[in-house]
Amino acid sequence: MIVGEKVTLRALNQKDFEQILEWVNNPKLKYLTGTLYPVSEIEHETWFKNKILDNKGKIFGIQDKPNSQLIGIIGLKNMDFINRNTELYIYIGDENYWGKGLGTEATSLIAKFVFNELNFHRIYLSVFSYNERAISSYEKAGFKKEGVMKESLFKSGTYHDIVLMALINKG
Repeated sequence: MIVGEKVTLRALNQKDFEQILEWVNNPKLKYLTGTLYPVSEIEHETWFKNKILDNKGKIFGIQDKPNSQLIGIIGLKNMDFINRNTELYIYIGDENYWGKGLGTEATSLIAKFVFNELNFHRIYLSVFSYNERAISSYEKAGFKKEGVMKESLFKSGTYHDIVLMALINKG
């Protein structure tokens, strides 16, 4: 476990399966993550097992410390051990915890882990330009905008930009 002031990052387990399936089918969250189609239990089971067993990535549950409730997920993918960089993804699935700084703390915790324990040099991510709350959260955690992929996302009848951000280990 990776323990912070307000959240703990922990391994996922089978009891988290149903909660995450509910989140990935939430229309508000789908808009922020880019999921297009409804996700079936069978599809989710395959995704869940593959994420847990992935040797090029790692997924954690984000748990609220006061009540030990799972509130989201955070993970690393495309882990490149030669060039020492990895891609980050995160979402707070429980809407009751949106806007409370818990995603920012989880992002900071995983960054410290990636830099201090895995000895990686760079963490990068992509985020939809209309997800201003996420962009602000990443900036609070130290991420900098590196580029923009103009009009590369078609959502709700409109083209949107995708913002590329990264955090480099200076220490």
